[in-house]
Amino acid sequence: MAFDAHLAYCSGCDRKVRVIVNPRVVAEGREPTAKDLICLEHGDSCTGDLCPLFDVPSAEMKERYADLLRRARDRQGGN
Repeated sequence: MAFDAHLAYCSGCDRKVRVIVNPRVVAEGREPTAKDLICLEHGDSCTGDLCPLFDVPSAEMKERYADLLRRARDRQGGN
């Protein structure tokens, strides 16, 4: 599964981080919404309970990232 990653400034990390639009958006043939955005570096240097980049609770961003990893593993045959 290839990702089209972009850089965005995160005030929580005080640096640029890699972010993507969830690949399922393309598969579903629709426009992305805020809920489809995923920080690929979530948890590396997060300092609070709210993702400052996307204004969502850290737990929600963690779940988005975990879902992305599960889907990638499933596409690779569960490895």
